[in-house]
Amino acid sequence: MPEEDDSARASEPDEPEISPGPAAGSPWRQQGEEPDYRATMANERTLPAWSRTALAPLAASFSVVKLTDATPRPLRLALGAYLIALASGVAIAGYVQWRTRPSRMRRRQALGRNVIPAALTAGRLMLAGFVVAVIALAS
Repeated sequence: MPEEDDSARASEPDEPEISPGPAAGSPWRQQGEEPDYRATMANERTLPAWSRTALAPLAASFSVVKLTDATPRPLRLALGAYLIALASGVAIAGYVQWRTRPSRMRRRQALGRNVIPAALTAGRLMLAGFVVAVIALAS
């Protein structure tokens, strides 16, 4: 029977040991263990995607403020300011995700709840309402 226990134990995959790494005050890149390179590369590709997403409302703000005369200037400025704020929020959210996810992967922690898509959806719905209000006031 002991031989069966040894063979059963040999067929089970060993769980990797997670070292806590250096003290908590050390740089996050020195803590934990190196994650799978595919996850690291996916995280690196995500930051430019967030940047591209932030550029869209930023470009739209320029268009609204500079290229249209169909609405009064204060409304254009308000809409442009909202678009700039939305673009800034998207850029900051992308950086926060890019920065926090690798440290969590290194320590084999859950990536955490992601409230950013819900916040972006709320921001876009507010934008849609704002645009409808601008159109209604300009007519």
